[in-house]
Amino acid sequence: MGLLIRGDNAEEEVLQAESHVLDIMYGFAESLVLRSVVELKIPDIIDSNGGPISLSDLASQLNLPLIDMGRLRRLMRYLVYMQIFYFVDSRYGLEPSVAPYLLSKGERTMAPIILSFLGEADDDYADNECTQTQIQMRHKTHFEKAMGMTFWEFLEKDPEKSKIFNATMAARFQMSSFVRCCKGMFESITSLVDVGGLNGATLDAISKAFPHIKCTVFDLPHAITTSSLDYPKLKRIPGDMFKSVPGAQAVLLKEILHEWSDEDCTAILRRCKEAVVNEEGGRVIIFDVVLVLSDETTDDGLNKVRMASDMDMMVTTGGKERTEKEWKKLIYGAGYREYKITHIDALRSVIEAFP
Repeated sequence: MGLLIRGDNAEEEVLQAESHVLDIMYGFAESLVLRSVVELKIPDIIDSNGGPISLSDLASQLNLPLIDMGRLRRLMRYLVYMQIFYFVDSRYGLEPSVAPYLLSKGERTMAPIILSFLGEADDDYADNECTQTQIQMRHKTHFEKAMGMTFWEFLEKDPEKSKIFNATMAARFQMSSFVRCCKGMFESITSLVDVGGLNGATLDAISKAFPHIKCTVFDLPHAITTSSLDYPKLKRIPGDMFKSVPGAQAVLLKEILHEWSDEDCTAILRRCKEAVVNEEGGRVIIFDVVLVLSDETTDDGLNKVRMASDMDMMVTTGGKERTEKEWKKLIYGAGYREYKITHIDALRSVIEAFP
């Protein structure tokens, strides 16, 4: 189990306000997922089964070729959180309270209005096929299907959009909670490389709080070029994290791994492990979402945004939000000897992986 560190009331209020805005921003996710479920007739399949159904049996009855079981499981997980389905004994059942409204036939069915009301989209990217096509076995994300290029290629081709993305990522980062909760960790670090560090906002804040740390921003050449005037005192190195990472006592991966598949994350973590200087205190610091999937008593009020972010990553970058079990498998699979998770007052948690 990870550690839980709470902040003061002011920080909690700021976090809740940010969560509220993000919740509104991600509001489209529930609508798109709901329409996909009705269009795929998943409620009818479960109803015809006479009760809860296993994921494999459900997949066999969907009118889709080559289904990606991992993505289908994530879709169903989100629907359980939405209280459309329930999960018991490794099977998915239809919540009785909503069943009459989602079945394709019946006096109270809302299926026709759901398909009609949520059936039009002006934006090719946000069309209603994005969820159901994404659960098929494809190498392309829905973003790539709609835009003709990956999300990262899109940013590389449009410097203005790249700057906006950099600013967005910097703005979303809860630096105060991170610095406060990890003060002891940072005090023991002498050098730090921020992989995918964008414009350097994160390292600038860390270097001001801990001036003894030698900080380096590492990112793709176009990201370094477009942000070269931001925080000019920081050292910047262009490169590719899939090939090599500059050496340091500690490596930071802030909101990076959730954007990539397990296979890609394993490759990134191995390059980071190679970069960690073999000295006391060496580690890879991951700042990312840790999904909590137990009962509501463990929900800090932010899980809805985390779950919606998982859907976002699935259709945009091909990445995913992960549970502690999934993080453990990923970290050990990349050759690390141990890890520690610290849950702070933020959407994301601090994960330390020790080579």
